[in-house]
Amino acid sequence: MRRLPVMFLMLLLAIQTAQAWTFHGNAQRTGNFSDVAPMTDQLVYKVKIGGLVDSSPIVYDGNVYVISWYGQWYGESSHLACINATNGSVIWEIKAEGASTPCGYDGKVFVGLLNGSLMCVDANNGRVIWTEKLEKDPQYWGIASSPLVYNDTLYVTTFSNGTLWALNLNGSVKWKITTGGAISHYTSPSAYEGLIFFAGNESVNGTYVNELICVNESGGIVWKFPVDSPILSSPAIGHGKVFFTTMHRIYAVNITTGKEIWNVSINGTISTPALAFGAVFVGSRDGKLYCIDAENGTILWTFRANGKIDSSPAVANGIIFFATNTPNGTIYALYPNGTLLWKYTLIPPKGKYYNIMSSPLIWNGKLFIGADDGNLYIFGIWKGDVTLTPGNFTVVADNGKTYTVSNMTALGALNEASKLGGFSYTVNETRGGGNLYPTSIGGIRGAWCYEVNGITPMTGTNKYNVSDGDTVVFWLWTKSGDNPKNAPNEVIIHVHARKIVINGLRVSDGRRGGNATAYVNVTALKPGWFVIVVSGTNDKGDSIAGISTVRLNFGETVNVPVIIPIPQLVQTGTYRLYVGVYELSGYPNELLTWFGSANCNVG
Repeated sequence: MRRLPVMFLMLLLAIQTAQAWTFHGNAQRTGNFSDVAPMTDQLVYKVKIGGLVDSSPIVYDGNVYVISWYGQWYGESSHLACINATNGSVIWEIKAEGASTPCGYDGKVFVGLLNGSLMCVDANNGRVIWTEKLEKDPQYWGIASSPLVYNDTLYVTTFSNGTLWALNLNGSVKWKITTGGAISHYTSPSAYEGLIFFAGNESVNGTYVNELICVNESGGIVWKFPVDSPILSSPAIGHGKVFFTTMHRIYAVNITTGKEIWNVSINGTISTPALAFGAVFVGSRDGKLYCIDAENGTILWTFRANGKIDSSPAVANGIIFFATNTPNGTIYALYPNGTLLWKYTLIPPKGKYYNIMSSPLIWNGKLFIGADDGNLYIFGIWKGDVTLTPGNFTVVADNGKTYTVSNMTALGALNEASKLGGFSYTVNETRGGGNLYPTSIGGIRGAWCYEVNGITPMTGTNKYNVSDGDTVVFWLWTKSGDNPKNAPNEVIIHVHARKIVINGLRVSDGRRGGNATAYVNVTALKPGWFVIVVSGTNDKGDSIAGISTVRLNFGETVNVPVIIPIPQLVQTGTYRLYVGVYELSGYPNELLTWFGSANCNVG
């Protein structure tokens, strides 16, 4: 397959990047997000919505909005949900049913419903402000078109008679255009430079003709472009063209004149093209993702996925994301040359179908997408467990200096997480005294703060020691009032580590009726009281043992003496001794670690 040349990839985009507040990101429906994207398949949250989450999520004012439908198939209710985009917590949800991607604007969320109504709710609390019945024959789809607010006018299409509606934000009708014939249930209007583009199906001399229609903001017809079959996708606008799919082709049409520039034969779906790198990315019924030259229609490469692609691709951080509408729905991430970066496959139980019709949305380093298991999936930089071991690593800061850092610090936890998660980070010395703080994580530059167990340390990440059971959170500060619960991005690290390390065991010889002394060299990786037990047997099965307690600070290394009484009745000879260490609170049931062995000669 042909690859995008390197210089081609470096071209500046001639399109507006997406802002996440409506389907495919913006009024042009480009699917091109000016944001950092997750470079690994790290799932950080999975939020239950109920039913089938076939709509695509949006992010508006820091929150995710998504709707589900047909919850009764699983004995569930369907919902319109508002979810914190940072931590995945549900802020509110109301019973509602549909497949329309919401649109956020002016403190409100607009969304189509299965019953054929368009609904407006308060974005803050989910209170229904108004509903308007627009689709008179909702059938199985209702209003699955995704509404768009453009220049304070709300646009949406209804499928049964091919109508474009222009509404005031209070739900009243400004004007409408009815073409008469049925159109695709999921196609949505797009807008650019005062023009609105939508799919129609108009009777011409007694024969219905599918067409892309361009109107001005007053509803005046600018041009019509007839096509070979029903328009399935929403129009995507960029590079002076409108791109859209039908059942059999993808078209590129001149924005101003409505004249065809090129078309390519594909088995089209509702997958709306994404525009980036001077190319068009679109899915197909036969499971291929196409990369097509936006200027001339040349197919640059195709990628074979595991099933039909209804999902509309999203592009961010130089990566193309999409999903497959198949029982084991899979989310794919591709490099611009069409090679696989990562994939995440849903595994349904027997008799279930975890298709993905939803389209990915990228925001602040996270990917959001729905699935037919009723969940919203959120992929991000990282959330997970690390296991730290004593030792050091070096890091080169932004100031060019090299620092040696203990693994058992907050920065050590971030360093280990970066290796597991495949993300990068940078640090610099701030506040003097060699204190290091992150200047970027996962490619996201900014004021990264951190806390350990809910407390903000007063020292740098390289100087704050962490222990087993600690939770370290790095979060991005962007404005006054930001904190780990509402910051736009975060990395959550659960620390696992040995609480104490046994470095060595040395034992003196002893005599029956007396004692021997063991010296146990230990390093504490968590402050507290510890119990140290030294015990062992000879080859005859006789045993000797001693016990000691000690209070240690973090990082403290000491030789702990343990007196071992030797009973008069035990046999002489060589005893092989081992040492075990417990936390005082867990003694004698929870052994932390053990070490062996050393010989004690008993005379």
